[in-house]
Amino acid sequence: LDFVKYSERTCKTMKHMSCFFGILLDKYKNLGTPVKAAFWFLVCSVLQKGIAMLTTPVFTRIMTEEAYGKYTLYNSWYTIVFAIVSLNLAAGVYTRGLIANEEDQPAYSAALVGLSTLCIFFGFIGYIFFRAAINDILQLSTFMMTFMFVEMWSNSIFQFWSHRERANYKYKKLIILTLSYILLRSLLSIIAVLLVEPQYQMQSRVVVTTTIGVILYFWLFVKFIKDGKTLYNKKYWKHALQFNIPLIPHYLSQILLNQSDKIMIGKLCDETKVAYYSVAYSIAMLLLILNSSINSTMNPWMYRKIKEKDYQEIEKVSYLVLVLIAACNFFVVAAGPELLALLAPASYQNAVWLIPPLTTSVYFIFLYSLFATFEYYYSETKYVAVASFLGAALNLLLNYICIKYFGYIAAGYTTMVCYIIFVMLHYLFMRKVNRKYMDNVKVYKISVILLIGFSLLIASSIMMFIYNYVVIRYVIMLLIVLLVACNFKRISSNLRFR
Repeated sequence: LDFVKYSERTCKTMKHMSCFFGILLDKYKNLGTPVKAAFWFLVCSVLQKGIAMLTTPVFTRIMTEEAYGKYTLYNSWYTIVFAIVSLNLAAGVYTRGLIANEEDQPAYSAALVGLSTLCIFFGFIGYIFFRAAINDILQLSTFMMTFMFVEMWSNSIFQFWSHRERANYKYKKLIILTLSYILLRSLLSIIAVLLVEPQYQMQSRVVVTTTIGVILYFWLFVKFIKDGKTLYNKKYWKHALQFNIPLIPHYLSQILLNQSDKIMIGKLCDETKVAYYSVAYSIAMLLLILNSSINSTMNPWMYRKIKEKDYQEIEKVSYLVLVLIAACNFFVVAAGPELLALLAPASYQNAVWLIPPLTTSVYFIFLYSLFATFEYYYSETKYVAVASFLGAALNLLLNYICIKYFGYIAAGYTTMVCYIIFVMLHYLFMRKVNRKYMDNVKVYKISVILLIGFSLLIASSIMMFIYNYVVIRYVIMLLIVLLVACNFKRISSNLRFR
C-alpha cells in the first residue's frame, strides 16, 4: 500500500512537472523572434564568458604572475592595433549597413570583409617596415606581432559573420561556433601553458588561441566570398571608409579608456600589478556580456524605432534596461570579495578595492550606447569622435598622475570618473542631434537617468564599506532578489522589443 501511494504521488509530481515545462515551452514558442534571439545570445554570452571565467582561476595558478601580466598587456596592445589597422569596419558601420542594405546583404558583407582584409594586409606591410620601433614600444617580438596580425584577420571575419547573424536574429550556428571556439581555446591553452617553461607561457597561449581561430573561422571567409560573389564594391567601400575613418579616433579613444590602465600600470608599476588589475577588471567585465547581448538586439530595434519616430517606446524600454543593468552591477560589487577569491589566489586579494569602480564603469558604458545610437543613426560621427577623444585624453592624464602617486588601485577610479564624463558629453551631443533632426524631441528624462546612476553609485559605495560583513551583504542581496521576483510579471510585460 505504501508503495502504491508513493507511486501515485510520484506520478502526480511528474505530471505537474510535465505541465509546468509544457507551459514554459508554449510561452517560449509564442515569443517573437527578436526576443528568442536576445535570449539565446544572452545564454551564449553567459556560457562564453562563464567558461572563460572558470579557466581564470586555472591560469592565475598555473601561470606566473609576470606571465599572466604579459598576456594581459599583449591583449591590450592587440585591441589598440586592431582598431587602427582594421578601421573597426565590423562595428557600427556594418550593423547600420545591414539594415540599410537588407536586400543586398551578401554582397555588402563580402565587400566589407574584403576591405577589412585589405586594411589588415597593408597594416602588416607597414609594420614590417617599422618593426624595430614598434617592437620596442610594444615590448613584443616580430614572431608575436605576426601572430597578432593573423589573429586580427581571423577575428574580424568572425565579427562580421556574428554581427550579421545577430542583426538577422539567427542564433543556432552562432552559438555552436562560439562555444566550440571558447571550449577548444580554453582546453588547449591550459595544455600549452603546462607544457612549456614559465618564460614561454604567454607566447604559447597566444599561438594556440590564434591557430584555433584561423582553423574555425577560415570557412566563414570562404562563405562570404561564395555568397557575395566579390570582395570589392566601390559604392560600399566608399561609404564604409567615409563613415568609419572619422570614427577611428572614437574607437581608439574607447579602447584607450579600457586598456590604457593596464598599459600604464605596466609602464609605471610592473607586470605583476597588471595581473592583479586584470583579474579585478575581468570580474567587472563579466557584465559586458549582458551589455553586448542587449546591445546586439537593442541597436537594430532602436534604429527601426527611430525610423518610425516611436520615441516613447525607446524611452520606456531604455529605463527598464538601465535598471536591469544597474541591478546586475550592484550584485557583482556586493559579491566582489568572494568572486575575487574564486578567481585568484590570496596574493591577488588587494585588488578587491578595484571591483566597485570598475564594475560601476560598465553601467556607464551601456548608458553611453543609448545616447550614441542617435548619433550613429544620423551619421553625426564627429560628435562620437570628439567625446571619445576627450574621454581618452582625460583618462591618460589622470592615470599618469594618479597611478604614479597613489598606485595601481587609483586606475579603477580614474576609469569610472572618465566614463561618467564620457556619458555627459554624449548626452549633450545627443541633444544636438535631437534638435537638428528630430524637432527637439527629448527622448530621455535626465532626472530619471541621474536617479538610476546615483543610486548605483551610492549602493556600490555602501557595499564597499561593508565588505568585511558577509552576512549583511548577502541579506541585502536576498531582499533585492525577492523584490524583483514579486514584480517580475510587471517588469517582463514592459520589457519587450516589439
